[in-house]
Amino acid sequence: MKQRTALGVVGGRVGLMVSFSLLMGHTAMAQLLSKPPEAPAAEALPAGYVRIPTTRLLLLPPTGFGTAPGFAGLRRGNNAVQVYELPTTNYYTNAASFGPTKITARGGKILTDNAVQVQGYPARLIWAEPQPARRSYQLAFGDSTFAVLLTTTPYPAADTATGAALRQALLSARYDRGAAPDPFARLGFTLDDKASRFTFARQMGNQLIYTLDGGRAEPFGNEPVLTVIPMPFSSSMTAADVADDLITTLRQYGLTDYTVRRTATTHPHELESYEVEAYGKLRGQKVLIFQQVTVLRNTAIALEGIARDEYEANLAEFKKLTHSIQKK
Repeated sequence: MKQRTALGVVGGRVGLMVSFSLLMGHTAMAQLLSKPPEAPAAEALPAGYVRIPTTRLLLLPPTGFGTAPGFAGLRRGNNAVQVYELPTTNYYTNAASFGPTKITARGGKILTDNAVQVQGYPARLIWAEPQPARRSYQLAFGDSTFAVLLTTTPYPAADTATGAALRQALLSARYDRGAAPDPFARLGFTLDDKASRFTFARQMGNQLIYTLDGGRAEPFGNEPVLTVIPMPFSSSMTAADVADDLITTLRQYGLTDYTVRRTATTHPHELESYEVEAYGKLRGQKVLIFQQVTVLRNTAIALEGIARDEYEANLAEFKKLTHSIQKK
């Protein structure tokens, strides 16, 4: 079952990253509205740009920032820029849903909301205060064949220099249409999809999608599916926070009657992980939800499986895959 992408961002400790990552992952196919403009070749860009691994994005990083080892983006300490990219999504049909609603719904404030251009593409830049005394930027841009969102982790409001540098980095974005990104580039972990019937099917934005025997199942369709989402992680978070925010996003897709049947701390290949097994109803149908959040220093790897039938059999296969996680 196809879903429309919601280009929205929320506040909170983890929600800013988690929610959009999932929302970008469950999207309708693009509708061709106009011929896309030609993007400049990477070699024609000014000196200093870096290619964001696993994406077609190039950014001019602020001083001290480098490409992140565990997720698609840039990082310096607790400050990060995360990139979400869908090359077959339509920016125009989704732009209307990108806005302040999710920020204000959680008590955040919108400071500015401006229509801009990035690399000649239409774009929207939002500056927000998702938490008291913490600020962040979100930028969406694209055309009829792709959509990209860049988000920053909340930074101290008093740190105006960092804020200005992050804003400039987002506006420097360039989309290299001809690039062929490697979804596993620079990931700090591996999964053995020979250990389970769930094998790698494709990349969607910042997610890796695993389906039964690598088939083309649609997320939130009738087939079981497991998604893997690397994201920034800091000492102010816990693995349980990440799991909770994954459920918050599922609630936006109609999850009700959520009931946890088991939680546990596990150590697959000596990596500390937090697991949740739960039941719920997704669009009226009973589902089993399995989550494993594994922390590798300043990166969290969120693995989430959803099954609509054969719960125990699918749960066993989910665990065979997630428990194969190893540090590179």
